[in-house]
Amino acid sequence: MIIFVHQPEYIPWLGFFDKLARCDTFVIYDDAQFQHGGFHNRNRIRTKKGWSWLTVPIVHNHPQTIKDVRIAGKDWREKQLRVITHNYEGTPFFDDYFPLIKEAINFDHELLISLNLHLIKMVADKLSIKVHMVRSSEFPYSGKEKNQKLVSMCRFFGADQYLSGSGGKAYVKENMFAEANIKILWHSYDHPSYRQKFDEFQPNMSIIDLLFNLGPLAKETIMKGGRITASFFSESPAVSQPMILENNI
Repeated sequence: MIIFVHQPEYIPWLGFFDKLARCDTFVIYDDAQFQHGGFHNRNRIRTKKGWSWLTVPIVHNHPQTIKDVRIAGKDWREKQLRVITHNYEGTPFFDDYFPLIKEAINFDHELLISLNLHLIKMVADKLSIKVHMVRSSEFPYSGKEKNQKLVSMCRFFGADQYLSGSGGKAYVKENMFAEANIKILWHSYDHPSYRQKFDEFQPNMSIIDLLFNLGPLAKETIMKGGRITASFFSESPAVSQPMILENNI
């Protein structure tokens, strides 16, 4: 069983959904600390001049966990929907997906986590990604240090494989996972190119850019970029054997 742990972001990029499609259980790490200037309440969209931010205004309290972050007011909704329409109206599948995005944004979400999960689940459904999703604040896990928490989460669900982004190499202690008989799967993403509304392809946009432009081909396009490397930890580097797995697992 493969577990994927990630903080909930606002309409995430392609790489997130590639990882989501490759796991059995997605732990929504909602009791982590909110990161100002990150992707929890904003993401990028394609514009004629390159790209621009879509941002959800929040009530600033520091520190606060992701699950407690409140959305500041309602005035931003209409403006953001106008920005999306201005930049994507006329794309091949705008009319298919915009009503769903509009519904999510206009829904009376008081908390940022509710809005983010509404959009993530909606997109996953449209991409036919079926995965068990659970919030970390809703089940017991233990540990003071990050690796201890991740191992505890894996154990709770009986997972024998942990799917980590390449950024995890900066902090993941493979020996702790090995001691718990949990294999680490390293995920990397080579961003695919696709047709966008404007010239000069811009990577790393929100998933809505791909949906509006490619529609039913979105999932196939997403999964062209994903790559999984399984790392078998050993105290002796000479016998540590990385293995490249197939693109679809």
